[in-house]
Amino acid sequence: MASKETIQQLKRRHRGRLLRLSGVSGIGIERGNDDNDYVLVVHVKNDDEATRAAILEEVDD
Repeated sequence: MASKETIQQLKRRHRGRLLRLSGVSGIGIERGNDDNDYVLVVHVKNDDEATRAAILEEVDD
């Protein structure tokens, strides 16, 4: 579970690099299952293994 502030910080920290990845078309913040739970959403042009791996490598702290 992550707060909105935590996800906003994550987005600011990784936005530029994520948007430069091939296949990534956008980044957003959405509410999770609980009221105080937020997630970083990465929008992709094509959902393939290479794009997923590049995204995970970028945001894995």
